[in-house]
Amino acid sequence: MMAYKELFKPFLSSLFDAVMKQAMEDEVISPEESLLLSQIEIDIRAFEKEVAKCIEDDGGITEALKTDCFKDRLIANVRKLALEDGLISKDEEAILSKLEEYFQAKDSF
Repeated sequence: MMAYKELFKPFLSSLFDAVMKQAMEDEVISPEESLLLSQIEIDIRAFEKEVAKCIEDDGGITEALKTDCFKDRLIANVRKLALEDGLISKDEEAILSKLEEYFQAKDSF
């Protein structure tokens, strides 16, 4: 359980902070950005539950941390939401880019 708190919780917090900072870059959070941020928060919470379940099931989080499924699902969900109105705005694209950039920078846990 220690590794979860020390490794993963800060990773998810700083991920959300990074996209929030990106959204605030122009000092305005548009309705579209707000929707994307909500989706990111929902996906982060859902993934935290998955990781907690992995810890309960097999006592370790190594596999959960290595999987790309969270990253892929999060980016897919956010992209789908951004495309709901038929186009991705500059603000939405910035959030998506920030997510992808963040995961590339933190590729190894």
